[in-house]
Amino acid sequence: MDEETEHHVFVAEEVSVIIEKVCKAAIAEQGFLHSKLSQWTATIVENCLKELSALNKPFKYVVTTTLTQKTGASVQTATSQYWDVANDNYVAYKYENDQMQALTTVYGILI
Repeated sequence: MDEETEHHVFVAEEVSVIIEKVCKAAIAEQGFLHSKLSQWTATIVENCLKELSALNKPFKYVVTTTLTQKTGASVQTATSQYWDVANDNYVAYKYENDQMQALTTVYGILI
């Protein structure tokens, strides 16, 4: 794959590393505090977008995150897309610590 082609590829592993880094920085050893959820979710979404933008790839990105307290209850999510399967992609990533988990999804749509 040449450099130009690589520039137009959504690399799932690269995006997973970004999500993990951002989540770890935001909630690594934090205890669950309901009053901080808005701040943490905004931090994760905004910092993922900053890191993704720094890749300078021709993609539009959508980032979502859900923070839940670990109580033993299950959380189920689903996603469906109608897009160009050759160029567009997404990564769903779960980050967790002792008290909570972050379910973060990044969608990359080639411009």
